[in-house]
Amino acid sequence: MAEQSKILEVKDLRISFKVDSGTVKAVRGISFDLYRGRTLCIVGESGSGKSVTSRAILGILAKNAIVESGEIVYDGKDLLAINEDHFHKIRGSKISMIFQDPLSALNPIMRVGKQLTEPIFLKSKATRREARHNVASINFAISSTCKKHNLTISKAALEKFRQEQVELAQFSMAHETFEHDLKAFERYSDVVANPAAHPAKTVNKAKAFLASHRTKPVEPERVPTKAMSKEEKDALVGEFKTLIEASKKDYDESLAKLMESAKAVLANDLAEGENDFSKLDHDIPSLAAEANNCKFGFRDDEDDIIGVFATSLKKYRKSLKTAIKNAGKMAKREAKFKSKGLEVPPLTLKERARLPEKPLSIDEALERLRELFNHLIHHIQKVIDAPFDSASYANSFCEYFGKQIFTAARKVSQEEAKEQALEIMRQVGIPQPEIRFRQYPFEFSGGMRQRIVIAIALSSRPEILICDEPTTALDVTIQAQILELINRLKDELNLSIIFITHDLGVVANMADDIAVMYAGKIVEYGTVDDIFYDPRHPYTWALLSSMPDLDTKQKLDAIPGTPPNMLLPPKGDAFAARNKYALALDFEEEPPLFEVSPTHSAATWLLLEDAPKAVPPAIVTARIERAMAKRKKKTEEKKEAE
Repeated sequence: MAEQSKILEVKDLRISFKVDSGTVKAVRGISFDLYRGRTLCIVGESGSGKSVTSRAILGILAKNAIVESGEIVYDGKDLLAINEDHFHKIRGSKISMIFQDPLSALNPIMRVGKQLTEPIFLKSKATRREARHNVASINFAISSTCKKHNLTISKAALEKFRQEQVELAQFSMAHETFEHDLKAFERYSDVVANPAAHPAKTVNKAKAFLASHRTKPVEPERVPTKAMSKEEKDALVGEFKTLIEASKKDYDESLAKLMESAKAVLANDLAEGENDFSKLDHDIPSLAAEANNCKFGFRDDEDDIIGVFATSLKKYRKSLKTAIKNAGKMAKREAKFKSKGLEVPPLTLKERARLPEKPLSIDEALERLRELFNHLIHHIQKVIDAPFDSASYANSFCEYFGKQIFTAARKVSQEEAKEQALEIMRQVGIPQPEIRFRQYPFEFSGGMRQRIVIAIALSSRPEILICDEPTTALDVTIQAQILELINRLKDELNLSIIFITHDLGVVANMADDIAVMYAGKIVEYGTVDDIFYDPRHPYTWALLSSMPDLDTKQKLDAIPGTPPNMLLPPKGDAFAARNKYALALDFEEEPPLFEVSPTHSAATWLLLEDAPKAVPPAIVTARIERAMAKRKKKTEEKKEAE
């Protein structure tokens, strides 16, 4: 798998939850990659941290959640560092989610049609609102740059350009309405011509539509009446070029000022060996304000590193404050015992439960801040030194500006939203969508409700789809249909999927990659062939041993014991107490992820060179042998057929 095909990267993610009895360590330093067009299945028992991970990706963690460390990188942005305004553009639009129970995910007193069209309208409104904001920002940049540098721009040409884009948007809306009316006219004409083949409701609706549309719809005029000539467009682009050059100079100056301020804070406030960071509290707000003022009014996007710097700075400063607070508590505790001439005892269970699993030291928190500042300084220098072709930039900016005006003026009509919803309903395999559109969730079966939930998730055409145990509440036959549907949609829409489940059997025919989670950690990671044909971790063996199939004649093995208390995760391997293959080292030290192959790794001390040889249970070995024999036979039959 090529490096450039990654669409999502999770790096050393640690998430805890503050509760009355302490801090629950839900996710403990996991890392994985999601590749474009592939399905990653995260498998594990309840409480292993699967759903917490997915909710962190979507930015919907509970209020008592604490993200202790890590990054979730999508489209070059760390989703843990951006603010809610930025996340709102990603959640639902770029990354969408299917929840476990379709009945609770749907509003029982709202028709499914409205629940399907609502996200389409909301996305349209959000897109228009963002476009209007961008247009206003550009207009402000034009006027302020003209005023500051004593420049002029042709207001008549600018107004004609704006009017052209508005007319194009109006034509687009008129054309969408025409296409919808034409399809409806043709469809309802067929219904009226053959009423016996259709339900009475559909026939009555067809008659009502044809009563108000007596003639076939006529396609609207395609050419806008006030189109700009090429000469007028080139002249406007030339004026934009002059403004862009002046604005770019101002932008570089503000970047240079921010870089000098960052260097000063790095040299003074973050000096080695200093423990008083009160001055940092004074410098951070002004530094964040400088970062927010680094705006290039003619950009077609925001600089991600500079845009999220203020948020990241606040986050890392909070980590430093927490580290100082914890260090102070530990120093006070140590002084308390030493003042009485007593040896400092280990932390009690209660004290351990209230601390993070791996408390951040002051030095570690400072190092993170230094890395943030150094990264910003290096990035700013790179931006300033990068070559800038103002002529080509002016052309691309003019296209961007026109698109924003077009988007701000174009609305999604009720007919268009309904047509989109009906198309999605057909796509997910819902029969008679025109009738189903007006029904309530209780009128659908469990499988059909789940199809509606999938349709809602797909209504915004996301790039990443998170499926949080979407088949748990369904019977086996319907499960297979939903899994087949998700696989088909993945191929048709080029989706990248994160599929969460506790059942390895569910993912056997749909996973490309599998991450096995236990007690907040990934204990084994690999392709579907790695996990099913060459499992290495005892927990993976236990999951496979408890998975029924048609050929297994032995009694299935239950996993002994219960998952650990995550207020106090056990020392060493968290699975050791339930693992009959456990070594003495498993109870003392946590194993790292050992590489089995370039695509396969497992966190078990059994992979040490001098570790005792351990083989999977007989039920797992027999299952692997049968699967490999079937695969070999299928390959031979395919060769013979060719």
